[in-house]
Amino acid sequence: MSDFWLHIHNTQPEEGLALARLAEEVGFAGVLGDDHWFMPALSANHDPDEPAPLPMDYIFPDFFAFGAAVMAQTKLRFGSCIMVLANRTNPFLVAKSAATLARMSDDRFILGVGIGWMREEYDVAGVPWADRVPRTVEMIEIMRKLWGPPPVEHHGRFFDFPATYANPRPRKPVPLYMGGLAPASLRRTGRIADGWMGHSCTLDGLPTQLALIEEGRAEAGRTGEPFAIMAGLARNTGGALPDLDDFRRAQDLGVAHHHVGPIDHRLGKLYSSFEEKRRVVEEFGERIIRRY
Repeated sequence: MSDFWLHIHNTQPEEGLALARLAEEVGFAGVLGDDHWFMPALSANHDPDEPAPLPMDYIFPDFFAFGAAVMAQTKLRFGSCIMVLANRTNPFLVAKSAATLARMSDDRFILGVGIGWMREEYDVAGVPWADRVPRTVEMIEIMRKLWGPPPVEHHGRFFDFPATYANPRPRKPVPLYMGGLAPASLRRTGRIADGWMGHSCTLDGLPTQLALIEEGRAEAGRTGEPFAIMAGLARNTGGALPDLDDFRRAQDLGVAHHHVGPIDHRLGKLYSSFEEKRRVVEEFGERIIRRY
């Protein structure tokens, strides 16, 4: 049976931790944390997957630190949703942080990565915007090497290093999901990821997205390999929130993990209070999870 993951968004870390504890109480299986290094005060850019530009003063706690606290104080799983991988200048740092978190949490950590939409993040990191896709792919290749048998060496376009030890290593490879809704992103996810971390999907649009992922899996000869689908359901055509039957239909389509949130999106507000977020978690637990 599918499970439910709460996406905590634009929330101070101590309040996010309180929401995570509440999420565990009402039956969520995991929590997702957002990732941006910073938000530029003046920018014409905005997330193309959002219906309107988001405020640039949103709160993005470091998800490695936040995830460590969540998994130390609960039995929940935790995932990054999503880490803009290519503007991390060194795959060793990401691989080691992920491996450490996986070992400390008994393998409850999922690394969700994506290409990103904000050019300013790449500019500040000193990473060319035009290189973001091949750099992401190469960094994923390196991290998987680092999570495997040592020593590891790599000779690629962006990174080159001799036989190297980078301990600690996870007991097993960290699950690596990819986000994205564009056709090229979905096919790429199928080719190289362990799962898809999707959101803002409609039930009518979900089969097309899953078919594109399957195209990528077929291209890479991975059709028979395990692959997890995490997807969030957007409001229905009439504006209503998805109901119990909608989540069951999504499960029938292959969704293993239901992505719930961000809470501000569900409320239709740019800035929701902690009390409003708390009520959404409690209401969802009562209306959906306990009846699922």
